[in-house]
Amino acid sequence: MLLNPLEHKTQKVACNTKNTNYAYTEYFPFIAMRKKKDLISELIPILSDTEKLEKFIMKHSNLPGPRGNLELAFALADIYENFDVLIEWTRISEDQADVNNPKFFLAFCSVVCLGNIYTKRKNKKIISILKKLANDGRWRMKEAVAFGFQLIGEHDFRELQKIFSDWIIKSNNLEKRAILVSLAHPPLLNNAHTEFCFEIADTVLKEMDRENDFDVLRKGLEFTISVFVAANPKMGFSFIKRWIGKDKVINKIMKENLKKNRLIKKYPEEVMSLLGQIK
Repeated sequence: MLLNPLEHKTQKVACNTKNTNYAYTEYFPFIAMRKKKDLISELIPILSDTEKLEKFIMKHSNLPGPRGNLELAFALADIYENFDVLIEWTRISEDQADVNNPKFFLAFCSVVCLGNIYTKRKNKKIISILKKLANDGRWRMKEAVAFGFQLIGEHDFRELQKIFSDWIIKSNNLEKRAILVSLAHPPLLNNAHTEFCFEIADTVLKEMDRENDFDVLRKGLEFTISVFVAANPKMGFSFIKRWIGKDKVINKIMKENLKKNRLIKKYPEEVMSLLGQIK
């Protein structure tokens, strides 16, 4: 996941699997499971009272602050399917609530919930909403969109592949970044799936707009490729080698990926060899 630098230090909890937060349970399994169970038990009695539910979410959002309450968002996604309320929350604009406003967390939770609902209903309106919100100016909303798509991918990667294959053709840089970050999620990345991820990365590198919101896309490219490489090193290092030398911008993207610890620690010889090819 691409996280705010302040949030990343504590947010080993940022990735999620079908029923729990992936990285959180990897490092703190019992804490994560207990906290989510406790949150669900607190949420269930108030699900039918929207006013009480909204107050609870805002009170426990951890906002303002460096780390939103992701456990709360995923707990809610497991049990809440009031489509009309969720759609209303997605309409909370940046003018109404900036990224550190507790009210914004309603919008954040709504996107995660909608991702989970899509796995059951396949409502195409949900995909349209996620695509639109990939362009939101709030960085936390961009991450919520990635979480929503990841829930879809964990349930049915072929469905996610179809969504992204159709979308990538006419996507802007912010939307390309959303696709890449959504795919950079270890629970999704077996060999077959990484092949699709490299196809997407290849398309993005070939067709990216180097003007509009390019810095946002570039920063996404500078870490997501390393996640794909870590999942499939043989294909991944070959991919990087093929792109090295295209131009200075591409070289910088590849260099930043090769500098990631997930690659340096496990594949030092391959990394040093490829870094030596970048001038």
